[in-house]
Amino acid sequence: MYNTNMNEFIGVYGGAFDPPHITHIECAKALIKERGYDRLILLPSHNPPHKSLSASDVDRLNMLRLVLDDKIEISTIELEMQGVGYTIDYLPALFSAYGENIEYIVGGDSFLNFQKWHRPNDILKNVKLLVVPRDGDRGKLLLEMQKYDKKCVKGIEISNFLPKSMSSSEIRNRLRLHLSVEDLLDNKVHDYVKQHNLYNEYNDLVCKLKDNLSEERFLHTQGVVLLALRFASQLKLDYNKVFIAAILHDCAKELGNYDEIYAKYPLPKDSNHTPITHAFCGSVVAYEKYGITDKDILEAIYCHATAKPNMTTLSKLIYMADMLEEGRHFEGVENLRQLLNKDFEKCFFSCLECTVRFLQNANKDIYPLTLAAYEYYKKLN
Repeated sequence: MYNTNMNEFIGVYGGAFDPPHITHIECAKALIKERGYDRLILLPSHNPPHKSLSASDVDRLNMLRLVLDDKIEISTIELEMQGVGYTIDYLPALFSAYGENIEYIVGGDSFLNFQKWHRPNDILKNVKLLVVPRDGDRGKLLLEMQKYDKKCVKGIEISNFLPKSMSSSEIRNRLRLHLSVEDLLDNKVHDYVKQHNLYNEYNDLVCKLKDNLSEERFLHTQGVVLLALRFASQLKLDYNKVFIAAILHDCAKELGNYDEIYAKYPLPKDSNHTPITHAFCGSVVAYEKYGITDKDILEAIYCHATAKPNMTTLSKLIYMADMLEEGRHFEGVENLRQLLNKDFEKCFFSCLECTVRFLQNANKDIYPLTLAAYEYYKKLN
């Protein structure tokens, strides 16, 4: 429904809503109250330049319709546009539909990357931004705002409302791993996701693996996948490769007898019947039992327990995710997790160094490939 009173104060809240979660709606309601909007318009994106969508336009619209509330409406303006959905391109249509008394709502994480948007200065000259901060980023937002003070015509403000930290991508990942999301989605949206089998692209793989691992091992595997996927986009890695490498990294962990694999494939003989046997054999099981032929994925599985010189970014990520997923508990693990958020390469070497020192202090044998990796990366740090 378009605006019949062009003087109304309108908030426009854009996003993928893939899926819409409870914080989306809590944020919309809170901003209506805080800002005094006459209406808040949810603007689902069509083809955002910075991410790929999982659910269709129809499904995302249907889910949004399930959670509409007083003063909250949906606009299909962006969905109806062709090509890549750049904000600057559909602002004229928004003004035509709702008038120019608009605040365009963006998340704090998006605003910190605002300079990478398409024609950011033109956006600021045409519409006022309301930035919704995440916990701990208000100071960063204030510094970022200073870059635009002389360029802004409409202005930028930071909302007082501080939403709970929640991510649609994390919800999608949890759904793909058959983890509970009932406390993250409205009941009606949750039911819709289940009824329409959304975010379940890896169901056959997940079910097959689950049947071949203990509950404890599968829980660890889920943690590895979740941690690895949080960094896939940042590291410009292929989502599918990260998911498959992470979920299959321990696919041979509970195989039992590895002798047949060692007899059939040219694996390092000195690794059989050792704590790292499952990693080398895992690359074979992934190939034979799960049909994986991608060399990057097989390498990541192969060296996830040992590391090796000259590893790919994917292999490093799986190595660290296996070591740092939330189910792991050892002295220094929290420091390593924090380091992973700051410096990927430094964290990788720190993880490798931590492993070597632990084995040395415990008077345990260190596999030669691990020592070779340590010496290789030590020269680079």
